[in-house]
This record gives sequence, structure tokens and C-alpha cells, in this order.
Amino acid sequence: MSKLVKLRDLLIYQDERYYCGPGPSAVQLPDGAIMVAFRRAFNWAPYGFYSHGWPSTEACLTTSADGGQSWSTPRIFTAGNITNQNLTRLADGTLVCLTQRAECVPLPLYERLKDSKWFFQDTTFGWVLASHGVQSMWSRDGGILWEGPSFLSPIPDVEPILPGWPSPAGLRASAIPLTDGTLGIAIYGHLGQEWTATNLWFMVSPDRGQTWQARGRIAHDPEARFYYNETCVYQCASSKLVAFLRVEKDPEHRLYTATSTDLGATWSPPRPENVRGHPYQAARLASGRVLLAYGYRYAPMGVRARLLDPECSDIAGAAEIVLRDDGGMMDLGYPHVLPLADGTALVSYYHNIGGGTRHIAASIVAEI
Repeated sequence: MSKLVKLRDLLIYQDERYYCGPGPSAVQLPDGAIMVAFRRAFNWAPYGFYSHGWPSTEACLTTSADGGQSWSTPRIFTAGNITNQNLTRLADGTLVCLTQRAECVPLPLYERLKDSKWFFQDTTFGWVLASHGVQSMWSRDGGILWEGPSFLSPIPDVEPILPGWPSPAGLRASAIPLTDGTLGIAIYGHLGQEWTATNLWFMVSPDRGQTWQARGRIAHDPEARFYYNETCVYQCASSKLVAFLRVEKDPEHRLYTATSTDLGATWSPPRPENVRGHPYQAARLASGRVLLAYGYRYAPMGVRARLLDPECSDIAGAAEIVLRDDGGMMDLGYPHVLPLADGTALVSYYHNIGGGTRHIAASIVAEI
């Protein structure tokens, strides 16, 4: 039986001036170069403060032409209060990048609306944020010029915070090309005033990320019992879809899965798996088996992975491999899996060693 092994670790980007939060993503270009998208912002961590929401966040691209040994100077392609950069390269070369966005809210407006709308009050930094939804941008020239953004909205039953805004929502993973020619992505919309009350939907785009429609609801939690949020969807060779859900209110922080056999129109009820960690990302290796990677925020902290069967039917039975266990605190993880042309795979993530500078790193793994 084949198994997964780690070959080496890579440092993609580290600069003490910048905090690099969750989570990077990568694509391989036709010439073999690897492109990584990530986010960075001013680094307050040395002073004891860090946050995933920054009004000054920069989305960056860096490339490597030598298998990850060296990387280009990061190039900023958009900025704002944005988070995870979720990059996909389509068969025609189009790059699609999805992220979630927030806006700072004037305090008088917050005081007026706080009893009827959901806001996030960051008492450490003194600002109030409101979700401005999930946005899509696309590039037809390899990431030089970008178009958009367009927003993944409306989400059924999820009302905008302000008139004319997109539905408040978040996401975790990169969009995936589906067998019907559309792109698919799971996003979670916030319901009402309770920020952990969520509506997890599978959205699709028929036009390479320019417009989006809701296709089917993966999970619904209006009573905020579970807080379904950051979810990756993987399509098996059989066309079955498997959703890997982060469920915040599970006391054991287990993985939950849901499946669809009709391209995301209907889904099975989420069920817990005997896997601990979050969030998740999956991709198919050359053998047809599936590499599932996830953050591990329990001692020893780092990143872990499993090699699953092609239909992802025995997740708990798959052996777990430790990719990193040198994280000094839980502000790490959010891995992304990129199968490479040479048969290996790049698992990229944000990381810290001993609680130090948050940076972008990766591990090269292989199936043997």
C-alpha cells in the first residue's frame, strides 16, 4: 500500500516587518514555475498584538522557477481589509482569486445599528468591522492585470448589513472546476445578529468567476449550535462532491463531511469524522488518491495530512503524517495542496516558529 512522505520544507516568504496571516494558495504555470498568492500586513505581533483583520492588508504574488528554492520579490495585486487569497488556474490559463472582505464602520453608525445587524468589534485595535462578503477577481495574462471584483451574492436567506452591500460571508478554499464546466466554491453566510449562526452554500460560476449563483445548501445553522464555516469542496473522479467542514462548536474540533451526487444541488447531512484539526484542503494526486491537509492547533502545533482513497470513503482509517510540529502558538495552518507536474505535491501554509514572525512556508510531499 502506498504512503505519504515529506521530502523537505520550504520558506516562501518571511519579513519581520510583515504579518502573513492565513492562508496562502498556489498554482503551477505552463513553464513549471510555481506561483503563490498570500496576504501580508504591518506586523504588530512583536508588541503582543495580532489579528486576522487588517484594513491595510496587501494581497501578493510570488513565483519560483527552481522548485521552491528561491522566490521572486512579492508583487501586490490588490489591497484592503481582505483575508485568505484563494487562487485557481483554469485550463485556458485564467487565474481566479477569491477572498473575503470587510469594511471599517463609523462608530456612530455602529451604535445606531448594532442591535439589528452583525458587526465585529475589535477592542484591541479600536475598530468595528462589517462583512462585505466574498469577492472574485480574475486575470487573463498570468496575474499582471486583474479584473473585478465581483461578489458571490446574494446568498439565500442572508441579508446584507447595509443596503446595496453583498451578503455577509466568508470562505476558506480555492474554487474548483466541475465536470459540468462551472466553477464551484463553498461559502458561509452569516445569519442575523449572531455571527456564529451560518448558512453554508455551494456557489457556482458559469463564466470563469465573473458571476455566481447559489446551487445548493450544504448546511444550515440558524440557532448557532455548530457554527459551520471554513469549508473545502473536492470533486472525486466519479463526480461525487465531498465537503470538508470546519465546525467551530464541536468541542473536539473534529472534521465534518457532507457529500453530493448531483454536482452540489443537494447534500447529505454533515457527519463527524475521527480527524482533529482545521481547516482543510484536498487535491488529487497522480495515483488518483486524495491528499487532505489541515492545520493542527494542539501541542505539538503545526500542519498534518492524510492520504485518502479516491472516493474519500475511509478518512479516519487513513494514516496521519505530521508535516510540521514546530509551531510556537496556534496562529498557523490553513494549508493549500498543489499537485506538481513531477508527481510530488506542494502543501503551502502560514506558520510561526516559537511564536515568532508569521510567515509563508511549504512542505514538498510525495506518495511512495
